Amino acid sequence: MNEATIVAMFLLTLVAFTVRVVTGFGSAILLSPIFSNLMPPKEAVVLIILLESFVNVIFLLKERMNFSLREIYLGAFFGIAAGILFFGLLPQEIVGLTIGVAMGVMAAVMLLGVNFRVRRTRPLFLSMGFLSGAMGVITGVNGPQIVITLANQGYAASFIRSFMITYLVVIDTATLSAFFAFGHVNVQILTNFLILAPSIIIAYALGSRILSRMDGERLKRIILSAVVLLSLVVILRYGGGLIG
Repeated sequence: MNEATIVAMFLLTLVAFTVRVVTGFGSAILLSPIFSNLMPPKEAVVLIILLESFVNVIFLLKERMNFSLREIYLGAFFGIAAGILFFGLLPQEIVGLTIGVAMGVMAAVMLLGVNFRVRRTRPLFLSMGFLSGAMGVITGVNGPQIVITLANQGYAASFIRSFMITYLVVIDTATLSAFFAFGHVNVQILTNFLILAPSIIIAYALGSRILSRMDGERLKRIILSAVVLLSLVVILRYGGGLIG
């Protein structure tokens, strides 16, 4: 990669992980379509997981983890297994476009103050965890489903952020372990990681500064707005592939 590409990737990583620090999710969705056009797609996925794992280390050192709502984790692990089973069998573009549209509409409606509270939360959390795990494998979109569910059930923004940080620490660690186990991490990917890693340290400092100036309601609106933005990214990514 030339110097211009490296600088562009550094700045994109800075922006994406600032969003991740503020909201607790979203960096992978923002980076995946761009990095996949700048390097081999499979290497892009591994690089992003490495970067995600690096910010997870910072979170583990600086943030309080939230391991509540274990039904979501249980559902996610079953979903990951199902996603691996059906990977390549389901039309990725159609699945991705459907998920993107559904997430965007739900988040936009909730920004208007409308919600659809569910009384039996255990089946809800199991099913949303399953959907998150399966869609994470098939499309790479595994965070917004959980965010919308928690916001819809009335959880505070601080809880949503801390839960998403913890949830993605677990999921990313499992994914990175698999990449190492199957030999998908090479010298070039590690070199790119070392170049981009400083941007994550800057992103954490910048995101923490932004967070310190927000109250809970404003943070919740920003989180839902991030879901809408990320849904548009997903729609453009998979909708373009479907048209093409």
